[in-house]
Amino acid sequence: MIKKLNNGLINKDILYFLIISIVAFAANFYYANLGVFPIDTFLHYDSAYKILNSEFPIRDYWIVSGVFVDFLQSFFFKILGVNWKAYIIHSSFINLLVSILTYIFFLNLNLKKNIAIIYTICFSLLAYPVSGTPFVDLHATFFSLIAVYLTIFAIINLNSNLIWVLVTFFYFLAFFSKQTPTAYLIILNAIILIPYFFFKKKIKPILVIISSLLFFLFILILVLKFLNIQILDFYIQYIDYPREIGSARLENYNFSIKKFFSNYKFILLIFTILTIAKLKKLFNNKINFFSKDILVYYILFSVLISFLVHQLLTKNQIFIYFLIPIFSAYFHSQIKEKNYKKKIIIFLTISFTILVTFKYHLRYNELRKFHELSNTDLSKAVSAIEIDEKLSGLKWISPFYNGSPSDEIDLIKEVVLGIESKKKNIVLITHYLFLDSLTEKSLYNLNRTYTLDGASMPLKNTKYYEYYKIFILKNFLKNNIDEIYFIKKEELSEDLVNNYIDKKCLKNKSDKMFNVYEINKNCIKEKINKNL
Repeated sequence: MIKKLNNGLINKDILYFLIISIVAFAANFYYANLGVFPIDTFLHYDSAYKILNSEFPIRDYWIVSGVFVDFLQSFFFKILGVNWKAYIIHSSFINLLVSILTYIFFLNLNLKKNIAIIYTICFSLLAYPVSGTPFVDLHATFFSLIAVYLTIFAIINLNSNLIWVLVTFFYFLAFFSKQTPTAYLIILNAIILIPYFFFKKKIKPILVIISSLLFFLFILILVLKFLNIQILDFYIQYIDYPREIGSARLENYNFSIKKFFSNYKFILLIFTILTIAKLKKLFNNKINFFSKDILVYYILFSVLISFLVHQLLTKNQIFIYFLIPIFSAYFHSQIKEKNYKKKIIIFLTISFTILVTFKYHLRYNELRKFHELSNTDLSKAVSAIEIDEKLSGLKWISPFYNGSPSDEIDLIKEVVLGIESKKKNIVLITHYLFLDSLTEKSLYNLNRTYTLDGASMPLKNTKYYEYYKIFILKNFLKNNIDEIYFIKKEELSEDLVNNYIDKKCLKNKSDKMFNVYEINKNCIKEKINKNL
């Protein structure tokens, strides 16, 4: 299947790869610079910076996902320096990588190169640029998608053991970027592939996948041991507690058929047409249930289900419109240009894909809807270099200071100066997840993010509430934390502290800029001993 690329990377081939690389990288790099939604835009900024300073997620602060994204970003910071450009080069590179592999996938669907590049460019505009900055859901989604492409490549050549190793590897990276939709996709693909392997009497791929998985798990255990991360902490924070979050969301989910079809109508439309075409072939005995052709359809159907379920249960904006070019290209590949009628269908499919891509490009890239900036006047953005030279290139405007981004910048600069004037060890609870890297003073974390919806840390009356309390209290003592700070103008709920630390252990020492809680360490020790 991949031998198409071995027919000689002639000048035209190189040109196509170059065009895709430039468009995919440049589109993401450009749109990442337009505006911010601090808690999402900088989700992995300080956490990656902390890794360079030997502060590790799970061990030193609570997380629920994204551990691989943090470590990968720390690599980009190590190579390129801790700055905004290094941050978005990371996500731009991922967009480039998945776009190139999407193009290869389209070629292996037997699409002509000039057609494949059209679908690929549409994909690259709807893929990572909707966020622009590194984001757990998108890393997990695109690593999973790469694993799907490799799975399809491997199906064509069942003797390709290396590809099955790579499939396992990318699912591994996807899961440690975020547990879902990776877990959904792994389960569905197992249901599809295991019967297929037995039907074809090909047991070796199963053995290769299992042995690869065991190898990667062994590497994981070695890494955890090297970083001094307890396996129990890893299991609770990354496996069991996120499962609890998912169960709670599923129980409380209110499904609206009208909203569902309104949001996903174009994805569903193209896949419905594709399904009808496949059923027609099945009924006409042109393919069977275990043919390679129908297996590719099953796998793409598993992608649709996995990504839709994940999207429905997540609280993020919709980011899976990149499925439209993929499904359109696959539908196109099933049509043979034998007559005028089929040429019309192909023309309509390409036109549909381009028009829908343009629609969502305007909404999510130009208007930055994913980061809640649709109703924000982006022309009022100001250079973030006013905050710090490390943020050079970023055009600062957020939904919170829509009318005057300069006021928000002034606030951030005051906060940085205020923090640097403090002599004690402090925790700063904020949605501005880049301040640690801008100050000369280390800021300790309780979590990567701070919300009271259960996504950041366990709520009262949940399974791991007491466990979390002991976890953060121990870290207070380990890091010799003296005070906890809230930025007054940010107006974050102080229940983020009061719900987890006995008020007897805290003393309010607020000033003009910060709400401050002084920590009584002897009291903290007593609480830990009492609960152990």
